[in-house]
Amino acid sequence: MRFPYIILIGIAIVSVWMLNGKYYKEELTLFGFAETKETEINLNFPVMVDELNVLSGQSVKEGQVLLKAKRLDSEIKFDDQELKISEINAKKRIWKSEQEGKLKTLESSYLNKVGEIQIEIDAIKNKLAQQKELYKGLDHIQSSEELSANHPSLLRIAAYEEESRNLEARYKLDLANLQSIIAKGTKDDDETIKRLRAEYKHVQDNKEIVVEIVAPSDGLIGNVHCKEGEHITDYRTLISFYEPNPTVVKAYVHEDFLVKVDIGDEFTISSIKDATQNYTGKVVGLGSRIVEIPARMRKVPEFKTYGREVIIRLPAKSNFLQNEKLVLTGIKI
Repeated sequence: MRFPYIILIGIAIVSVWMLNGKYYKEELTLFGFAETKETEINLNFPVMVDELNVLSGQSVKEGQVLLKAKRLDSEIKFDDQELKISEINAKKRIWKSEQEGKLKTLESSYLNKVGEIQIEIDAIKNKLAQQKELYKGLDHIQSSEELSANHPSLLRIAAYEEESRNLEARYKLDLANLQSIIAKGTKDDDETIKRLRAEYKHVQDNKEIVVEIVAPSDGLIGNVHCKEGEHITDYRTLISFYEPNPTVVKAYVHEDFLVKVDIGDEFTISSIKDATQNYTGKVVGLGSRIVEIPARMRKVPEFKTYGREVIIRLPAKSNFLQNEKLVLTGIKI
């Protein structure tokens, strides 16, 4: 009689386990859309578009020519560089004139000071000569030839001569410094002009280059941001390009869901239009804030709802279309 009781206990345990499993397991359904990596094609120099071979939404093959363009910067650079060279030459002439003025001022100042000193020396010597003439024949009065080295007039002459030598040394030093500055300044200007001329020659040598932009791989043309005959500045986007197959799915978890989605969780991803197309993808990214869920991802489009972005990586060869709406299902325990 004990055997039926054991069977009943076993059935009860299995029932409780199944009920608990059903309670703790929850199927999570999300809506999302397929996204493809976008590449913006641009150039690092200005061009004029000569030939545009694609339209938005067009499928292209790797190596297919998307557009042809010509460099546009040669004449602009030429005018700009000629203006710069003219400005440098004008500045150089003004600067040289200023330096030549400084040279003349330095020389004039030196000659004036030396001349003044020489006048003082000559005056003292003339005075001594006059005294010698007056006292000539007077034996009891000392003549100029017999003046001692400590005589005031001779000491003044020595002092003036020392001052003149110091002025000459200072003049030669200032002159050498100024000439060095002039020589160095001229060399810098000449090197700048030489560099600008070389840059212009490089531009002239390359101004006729025709640029062909080709598709980096099989893919899809997104937006075309130019037209034939248009001048495009450097680094401005010409064409946006998408890879042939979507690589990720962007979905949204409603903010009121109790179930938490984690990195690494797996979802079955299916096309709403074709249920036979389904793939398994893993969560690779989670949004860091709550955002408004797009209208086409809401159960009731008219009512705004909010949630957290979830990024799921797709297999490389999925057949979903760009921006195709998808349904994602997963089991959370």
